[in-house]
Amino acid sequence: MVREGFNPMNTSRSQLGLSFVAGAIALVALALSGCGISALAPSSTVPGALLQGRVRGGQQPVSGASIALYAAGSAGDGLGATNLLAPNIVTTDANGDFGITGDYLCPTSTTQVYLVASGGNPGLAPGTDNSALVLMAALGNCGNLTSSTNIMLDEVTTVASAWALAQFLGPGAIVGSTSTNSIGLSNAFAVANNLVDTGTGLAPGALPAGAVTESAKLNALANTLASCVNSPGGVAGDGSGCGNLFSLAPSGAGADNTLDAALNVVRNPENNVAAVFNAGTANAPFLPALSGPPNDWTMSITYGGCTPACGGLNTPESLAIDSAGNIWVANYFGGAVSEFFPSGVPVSATGFPGTGLGDSTGIAIDTSGNAWVTNNQTHDHSHGSVSEFSPSGVELSGNGYTGGGIYYPVAVAADSTGAIWIANYEGKSASLLDDSNGSAISGSSGYGYNVLPFINAVAVDANHNAWFAVQTGAALITPSGAVSSFFPLPCLSGSSCHDPEGIAIDPSGNVWLADKRSSEVIELTPAGNIANQTTINNGNDEPQGIAVDGAGNVWAADSFGDSVVELSGSTAAVISPPAGYGLDAPIDQPYGIAIDASGNLWLSNSGSARGNTITRLVGLASPVKTPLLGPPVQP
Repeated sequence: MVREGFNPMNTSRSQLGLSFVAGAIALVALALSGCGISALAPSSTVPGALLQGRVRGGQQPVSGASIALYAAGSAGDGLGATNLLAPNIVTTDANGDFGITGDYLCPTSTTQVYLVASGGNPGLAPGTDNSALVLMAALGNCGNLTSSTNIMLDEVTTVASAWALAQFLGPGAIVGSTSTNSIGLSNAFAVANNLVDTGTGLAPGALPAGAVTESAKLNALANTLASCVNSPGGVAGDGSGCGNLFSLAPSGAGADNTLDAALNVVRNPENNVAAVFNAGTANAPFLPALSGPPNDWTMSITYGGCTPACGGLNTPESLAIDSAGNIWVANYFGGAVSEFFPSGVPVSATGFPGTGLGDSTGIAIDTSGNAWVTNNQTHDHSHGSVSEFSPSGVELSGNGYTGGGIYYPVAVAADSTGAIWIANYEGKSASLLDDSNGSAISGSSGYGYNVLPFINAVAVDANHNAWFAVQTGAALITPSGAVSSFFPLPCLSGSSCHDPEGIAIDPSGNVWLADKRSSEVIELTPAGNIANQTTINNGNDEPQGIAVDGAGNVWAADSFGDSVVELSGSTAAVISPPAGYGLDAPIDQPYGIAIDASGNLWLSNSGSARGNTITRLVGLASPVKTPLLGPPVQP
């Protein structure tokens, strides 16, 4: 199928590509010349499909743009991408159209690929070339491309790619991940296609029922890019449309093209927010767009909100992410556990019901991919239980596990050793279960019975000790059940001023508490000494859930401020805006928080105003290996 305006009979061989054999020789030659790819055996490659597309700057055709089809690398984040068309040269015609025959090789059918257009004339005087023009479209699995695949590259596909691939995109349009994080990379490509339709170049893309994204914000940033794309180019500080964009989107390496500028904006979403917005063209080519500057340049997708409740969401509380990047959610009401694919599509339209579920608050994924859920009160209003579900959503625990001192449990954490730690709120104790069958390791009263005041949360350290957030501070319990330390927190003012409801441990073993009552995030050393107490938004907010990303930075869900606050893992200083990120997103009383292997930050909206939803802040955090079994590590 040929896209309108593309005539293969009038297109040169250089535009169409090399033959299958020549393409294979070219790949081997590149490998031998040190361009970063390995020679691939024919059995490990897949012939590519015919592709057609067009390049637009705003709504103007871009002629003479160079087209590259890249395979994402696996040598590290932002490293190792390979142009599958090289040394062939593909350019756009006078209408901005281009064609690529199937004479290229996919390294594998699941290799992530993307198109990049560089340079060209965006509708200016003949002979004018904008060397600062770089546009991108994230396509996904190479094996999914077909002869009917039509692709638009414009500012909208470019900013969508920058947001979705923020943790994997390096300068110069190089996308790559570590060899151990192919799932995180592929899931990030899928997010790009949530944000934009690469066939039309318009936002949004393919969204599940009930899902919403900030398309007006995406279009607003695309309009700012258009002020550079539809110009002769420029450099930072020269007063041109490009120069203004590059000056407003600084980074350590600076930016000299539109893709790098977009990446700098989304990686520094709090910088020059109004100025970046105001740099947009007077006649915005992409609508609907914001009428004024956003609070920040973060991007969100919120899932749920449909009738009946999407995926069984019903007052969502804690979240956990499995090894495939699926998101599991404990629901306080409804008697079901929710699971979503990384695309945001529910695995089950109504969730996975459980006979033992009731007032569910905590959830964790174990080494086998099973989900463990704490039920503060079960269906018969007893003292609560713990439920276990298989990766396919089958309830394995019957009416729930109740041994080991389980008494109104509210939180759960899984350890790499197979231990499941339970925080018992009313029992003022901890329970320890074996993840192979749910049998109790702790005694009938649990560990630390009646010693730990009102436990709210639990996390496991690298030594397999469990740390608990308790009403007045934190406590540590060893795998043998010894309450080795108890750390009461001094009040900054008043009495009984602390009630931490979230706890996380960073890669250095430091313990972080989200203290809702005092509006603080508190850092303890591995020995339990107070290292820092950071007040959030002048004490006006109430941090609840807390998570640490792969770089060691700390993220606190601000349940009162409907946002997420980022703190430096090294200084404990707030490095997000004081009120946090995500104020433009439909976040409502966020309770749980989790980070996936793509760098997406997930929040559960437990309030009623937004209606049973979970929110993804796209590519905002450093990726984390999932499931979380102890302190976070990079995938």
